[in-house]
Amino acid sequence: MKKEIEGFLGLLRELQKIDPEFPLQYAICLAEVTLNEGLSVTELSNRTGLALSTVSRIVGALSKYRQMGKPYELIDLKTSETSRRTKEIYLTKKGKRIVGNIAGLMAA
Repeated sequence: MKKEIEGFLGLLRELQKIDPEFPLQYAICLAEVTLNEGLSVTELSNRTGLALSTVSRIVGALSKYRQMGKPYELIDLKTSETSRRTKEIYLTKKGKRIVGNIAGLMAA
């Protein structure tokens, strides 16, 4: 059990490198995007159980469109090829690097 807790603590510390007060909801959304790249904001809302307005704000912060404060630039929004109104969410290079670091910690 100690090893698992140390891995979890490592994950939390990696998230602190992004921001010392990185919200848990942001981490959940980032994990869902990692597992399901290309999903829409609405799909992300459904998968996380968070309100669409909350997810929209989180997506803005995780991308480059944060309203207040410095954006994290961990995800990128791309217009869907099938529907111009739909934005699909993908990890940026920075996002992939950070998620890779976290995955490495969890595997250790």
